[in-house]
Amino acid sequence: MPCVLLLLPLTAFAAPASQSGEIRFTGQIVDSGCAVERAGALSSSVSRQVEIKPGLQVDVDTYRNACSHQVLPFSMTYEALKTSSDKGIVTITYL
Repeated sequence: MPCVLLLLPLTAFAAPASQSGEIRFTGQIVDSGCAVERAGALSSSVSRQVEIKPGLQVDVDTYRNACSHQVLPFSMTYEALKTSSDKGIVTITYL
């Protein structure tokens, strides 16, 4: 009987640690995400070009997803790399 009493406190103490760090979502996905590629790379015939900065454009797939009906539920920014004049980082932030 003393063994059973010793195991119960250890089990109760370990349970919260095994659940920490979990993220749970409820609901459903209503619209699929928007595919964003460099200009000319999308195979979809239904797309929209977005200019991030002068001379830099990307294609956004607008076929049956969250970007359809001319709505773009994200913003895009471009940050040039200090080591290159023609390369940079495009950051897409979903709203």
